[in-house]
Amino acid sequence: MKKTLLLLLIALTGTGLILAPALLGLITVIFTASASAAQNPCVTSIVNAVGGPVRLPVTGAFTVTSEYGMRYNPGPYGGGVYKLHGGIDLVMTGTSKTVVASSAGVVSALPFSPRGGGNSVVVDHGGGVNTVYMHLASRSVSVGEKVWPGKPLGIEGSTGNSTGSHLHFTVNINGQPVNPREWLNTQGLALPTTRGTAAAPPAVTAAPSSSTLPEDPTPILATPATGPISAKPLVSTLPAQVGPYKGEQVVNAGYVIKAGHTMGLDARSITIGVMTAMGESNLVNIGHGDAAGPDSRGLFQQRDNGAWGTLADRMNPTIASTNFFKALTAVPGYLSMEPTLAAHKAQRNADPYHYTPYWADAVLMVSTLTVDPSLLESLPAGGFLEGCDEGGPGELLNPGDGSGEAIVAAAKHYQGTPYSWGGGNYQGPSLGIYSSPSLDGTRTVGFDCSGLVMFAVYNSTGVQLTHSAEAQGKDSRGTTVPRDWNRIQPGDVISFSEDGSGSPGSFGHVGIYIGNGEMIHAPRPGKTVEIVQLKGSSHYEAMAWSIKRYANHP
Repeated sequence: MKKTLLLLLIALTGTGLILAPALLGLITVIFTASASAAQNPCVTSIVNAVGGPVRLPVTGAFTVTSEYGMRYNPGPYGGGVYKLHGGIDLVMTGTSKTVVASSAGVVSALPFSPRGGGNSVVVDHGGGVNTVYMHLASRSVSVGEKVWPGKPLGIEGSTGNSTGSHLHFTVNINGQPVNPREWLNTQGLALPTTRGTAAAPPAVTAAPSSSTLPEDPTPILATPATGPISAKPLVSTLPAQVGPYKGEQVVNAGYVIKAGHTMGLDARSITIGVMTAMGESNLVNIGHGDAAGPDSRGLFQQRDNGAWGTLADRMNPTIASTNFFKALTAVPGYLSMEPTLAAHKAQRNADPYHYTPYWADAVLMVSTLTVDPSLLESLPAGGFLEGCDEGGPGELLNPGDGSGEAIVAAAKHYQGTPYSWGGGNYQGPSLGIYSSPSLDGTRTVGFDCSGLVMFAVYNSTGVQLTHSAEAQGKDSRGTTVPRDWNRIQPGDVISFSEDGSGSPGSFGHVGIYIGNGEMIHAPRPGKTVEIVQLKGSSHYEAMAWSIKRYANHP
């Protein structure tokens, strides 16, 4: 879309006319600052990575059991859904079950997804390349650890969305999964055909000489000299953040805009679509409904009433957006209406003015993502953000029943998820924020302590707590619980005064009591969501506590 059309959009809308000068300046700042950043919220990245030769990620005899490409998902979660299998499956058939690093790099994440990749290891190789090793029975590396070709990462297993013991091996380039077979071929490695067998070298347990692991290496190139890989970046050219929206939300806005472009719609119509998705789902492809519509799904929270297609249609951002635009353009005179009223006519929201607060953000989003027509070319035509379904943060839970047990279950659903400073929201794990070099959550999808509590409490009770450990332990919407082991119940939120004083401003950590003297929490950078002993702990018992109960019933 041309810049002149965007300027016309701003000039022709009443709200846009007022915002135009500030918006244009902000658009320039955001676009200039973030257009080159890596944006995929399912992929972490570190600067000081290492390069080197490539080898097979398995050891001993193995069989190729499933190729990269579209297929019907055979797993217990989402079984029968036709979707991209974003890696290649290898089964070790000999005595060795050791999974190893395919190339030198640094372990950048150890995600756990009970409905995706199970126990996984992500290795960053630099140059926009990382490899992911999924479904492991156990892992033997830690975040930040340097690895070399053949370094043991863990043991083959069947954790997560799996029907049998195997390694799901993914190669991501600039955030997009590519065919591992082609990638290995460009490195001079050949895999047997599907159901074919071969043998891989043994693990290399001892680190090579330091000369092969330089501190300032030449990373593996995304397009090796032996031939380019036919893959475009998925979201690497999209801004990291536009207004209050970031990561996955920006990508989903891109899908809405691209759907409108495909239909040949004008900028105002497209902006109404983005505004509506902001108001309905916060630009998150929600897999569950709400009080107004328990059968609502997707970016537009479309109902199962036959008007919006199948569940797969409603969960596909491109199809959902297209169906919304069809309904919008069928409204007589919609372009002359207030944007919120036009959206209401198409969407039938209970409040006709529900979308009003989102218009300014929608104008900014559309202006930012269409200032360069090439930006949206990185979005797959199918409308899915691939790379998150397997090995990512996992699927959303259905809403809880308001009980303390449901709060605990929601938190346990993400046990093993990486810590991310400032990470986590009402929908689940998210990219965090930057406060200092040691508190940088911008490269990791996960939770910090209060982000985990935010999600778990909201998922069960609908109570929207602020992202603050101190506030969560003192919010007046919760019932104050005395520090008495006989009275604390599962689901109770415990905020800790880390200096033991109990004075305002000293409550810097928070967790959820799960019973039996234990709690679940997101502890600190480099760790994951975990269960720890609380009762009898010299560390936590020495602190002052503030306990709140947000559960609607015991």
